[in-house]
Amino acid sequence: MRFSGKVAIVTGGASGIGLAAARRFHSEGAAVVIADMNAELGAAAMAELGTERGLFAPTDVADFDQVQALVAAAEQRFGGLDILFNNAGVGSFATTDDLSIDEWRRVIDIDLNGVFYGCKAALPLLRQRRGVIVNTASISGLGGDYSFAAYNAAKAAVINYTRSLAIDHAREGVRVNAVCPGPVDTPIISSVNQIPGVREAWNES
Repeated sequence: MRFSGKVAIVTGGASGIGLAAARRFHSEGAAVVIADMNAELGAAAMAELGTERGLFAPTDVADFDQVQALVAAAEQRFGGLDILFNNAGVGSFATTDDLSIDEWRRVIDIDLNGVFYGCKAALPLLRQRRGVIVNTASISGLGGDYSFAAYNAAKAAVINYTRSLAIDHAREGVRVNAVCPGPVDTPIISSVNQIPGVREAWNES
């Protein structure tokens, strides 16, 4: 129960890594706010976790107004915020010449801008409780992948943005880290795995 009395927001929290994190926070005592665009999966998560220490907030992390509303909902329901887990993300499989402008913007808006919006909205509350930010980056932010141009760019930016956040806000007692997972069997990865040879190439690396 190391998170007893703590309040956590998990974006992209209705499936994959986000849901696993939400379950773990909740099992160790935290009140958890799950932010996700999938209302059906969000309702399923609430049915599992319960509403006493759980809240589902439909949120598009690429919309700053919605992210501000998410943070306000956490404060209103649970009295503050201790942990922000910026986990929401999307993938994109295309080289630069095949990548549409709209797809580039979609990936950057969700995977990078969504992290910035979350931090900007949550920092006033996190300062009050000397809280924590965790950003989901990726091994794809540490190196290049074939046909992952937008995703590689966004996740690399998240890693360096995390460094900047940590430096800027350490004196305020806010701790900031990024995690860089390899391939995890999530909905994003399962769609990429449909491309012949991708899973084999990842396993070899």
